[in-house]
Amino acid sequence: MNFEIPVSNKPASTFTFKALALLPAFFLISPSALAAVIIGAGEDVTIGPGEPLSDYVVNNGGVLNVLGATTQSLTINRGSILNIDGGIINGNADGHGILFVEGQGNIRNAIVTADAQALWVARDPSATQGSTVTATDSQFRGGETGGLVTGLSTLTLINSQLIGTDSGSLGLDSRGGYVSALAGSLISGDIVGVQMTNDASGPGVNTLLLDGSTVEGRNGPAILVKDGVQGATIQVQNNSVLRAGDGNLLKVQGASSASMNVVNSALEGNVQVLENSNVDLSFNAGSMVGDILREDGSTANVTLNNGSSFTGRLNNSNLSLNSGSSLTMVGDDSIDTLSLNDGKVSFGAAGAARAFRQLDVTNLDGSGIIEMKGNFATGESDLLKAGTATGSYELSVEASGKDATSPHELTLVQVDNNQAAFSLLGGRVDVGTFEYDLVERASATGGTEYFLSPTTKLSAGAKSVAALYQTAMTVSYGELKALENRMGELQANEHLYGLWVRPYANKWNVDQGSSGVGYTQQQQGFSMGADARLDDSFWRVGVLAGYSKSDLDLDRGTSATVDSYYFGPYFGWMDPQSGYYVDGALKFNRFRNEAKVTMSDGKRAKGDYDNSAVSAMVEAGRHIDLGNDWFAKPSAQLSAAVIQGKDYRLDNGMEAQGDRTHSLRTKLGVTAGRSLQWGDSHVRPYGRVALIHEFASNDNVQVNGNQINNDLSGSGVEVGTGITISMSEKLRFDVGVDYAKGKDIEQPVAATFGVSYQW
Repeated sequence: MNFEIPVSNKPASTFTFKALALLPAFFLISPSALAAVIIGAGEDVTIGPGEPLSDYVVNNGGVLNVLGATTQSLTINRGSILNIDGGIINGNADGHGILFVEGQGNIRNAIVTADAQALWVARDPSATQGSTVTATDSQFRGGETGGLVTGLSTLTLINSQLIGTDSGSLGLDSRGGYVSALAGSLISGDIVGVQMTNDASGPGVNTLLLDGSTVEGRNGPAILVKDGVQGATIQVQNNSVLRAGDGNLLKVQGASSASMNVVNSALEGNVQVLENSNVDLSFNAGSMVGDILREDGSTANVTLNNGSSFTGRLNNSNLSLNSGSSLTMVGDDSIDTLSLNDGKVSFGAAGAARAFRQLDVTNLDGSGIIEMKGNFATGESDLLKAGTATGSYELSVEASGKDATSPHELTLVQVDNNQAAFSLLGGRVDVGTFEYDLVERASATGGTEYFLSPTTKLSAGAKSVAALYQTAMTVSYGELKALENRMGELQANEHLYGLWVRPYANKWNVDQGSSGVGYTQQQQGFSMGADARLDDSFWRVGVLAGYSKSDLDLDRGTSATVDSYYFGPYFGWMDPQSGYYVDGALKFNRFRNEAKVTMSDGKRAKGDYDNSAVSAMVEAGRHIDLGNDWFAKPSAQLSAAVIQGKDYRLDNGMEAQGDRTHSLRTKLGVTAGRSLQWGDSHVRPYGRVALIHEFASNDNVQVNGNQINNDLSGSGVEVGTGITISMSEKLRFDVGVDYAKGKDIEQPVAATFGVSYQW
């Protein structure tokens, strides 16, 4: 049998013995071991402070307990046990600290220093088991190696350190052993943090678990796998760190193979795969920023799961992006096989100024999102080129609030053998005023390519601009509706004074097919006022004030709001003998307008402005008594409004220009109902119908200099019903519901509720 004791990490520096049984003799004949204390079978020895400096050798199942003692080297042979709870081990003259050969150790609060190797965890080459050591809150500092672990041996570090201190040193020399570094442990070497090679006699698989711990190569790679090692396994989890002085977190060479799994940890650095080696990298809620540098003849397979991310170059590796994981490119790149399963590829970091990039993929399969960017003025763009493509993919192209000066088509995808479906995320790309669509065509080489082509469809931003300018008119309509109902009360009011409040709710659906502007508006508000009769005349005058808020939904996540504050005077006159009446009002508004735009790439843009308006209404008609408590009231109404124009800008660069908006509207209608006595209450149900016509066309909106049709002119019809209940001579309640339909606009509901008190 051969047993190797590395005196140095240099391959030539070894001693060879015929049998493990001769190992203690080495310490007995070496100068530093002549005075060693030998602990044999059945002995259980405890040493504490004040003991003379000695080397200790434990054989044949003996036990050594170190409690706060200072010693030289410790050797724990087959079946023997070492317990340390506080101790300083300074090593012997040959540079060795603690050596386990099929022994067991429980080390706590120890400081071990040695000129060569601080900690060995070893085995007899012919043995079927190695040593097992747990070190807690301890330090192992070796000039050449912090620790060495052979095949079938296990080392567990808990908040402990393995440090190679000298130039050319290793933190951990792993030769087929199982090493766990837990709870803030550190493994650090000069040229390599952890070096994985083969055990001399072959058994054991190199395994490294990092849990909340760090491995660093101060002037070299963090982890080096070499010399034909097969199946090395590395687990990096729970915010563990790999640091490399040469930038290489993992280096695999010499026809070796390794797998590294990164869980809940963020890595920064590169992975090198050299000399016909193989690496499998997997990430689970982890991330890496760096490059995978693969030589020809070597392979690298990268798998990202559960929201993991990789930023860097892959250099013809194989990549799988699963369950919300992403690749962010930093330059042109190539991938052998790219598989997406709810994954995302970004041709550069979001918002970063960069040149356009190209990704070449031999085989593309699965489904996911591909984020790209283009210059619509020059025709330059990112480009995905694939040999064979299957599956389905959504292209997300960066939107813009500015129009292209000279619009160009943008080619985004070229596939030689295409069996995949490509579409635009969100169905379009917003570029200033208009949208771009994705178009498929045959390429010059016989393959398939997809490109963006400009359309005349309005972008989300342009629609929000047009809607806001238009909404002021419907806001004013809704506020006047509440006032109309109050004016009807005045015609039958014989009291001197009155106070009233009317909450209301309105909804509009606007769909201008010719311009593409469509939205839903919901308005809630209230009006209140006070009025009085002028002496004994037929005239009443009053003043009103109110507030309303309108919410606009333009689909695809784009919305807008209008806050309206208003006040004004109103009057009413009625001849009780003939039933003729005239009502009128003047209203002043202040609007606060705000747009929130969701662009095609999911980014948000916003803008706001204030403006004012003035509106007036006059209505004339006659109240006709039809007998038997029935009545009819034909009427004609004229209303007008002027809304201040305003220019403003969205924060994505979109420019909005709006001139004054005008409204001139007539309404011809008739109301009919009956007055009933119900106990002590007076009840008057009614119904009404009216024809409405808007004369003003208002083609006065421009977005980035492009004219947008903002015309709501045309005729429509309005129908409604309601009831008024007089609880007493002074207190009155009423409720009304209306429906209206006109060209490009529908009001499915207008509801008001009123309370008035008069005396």
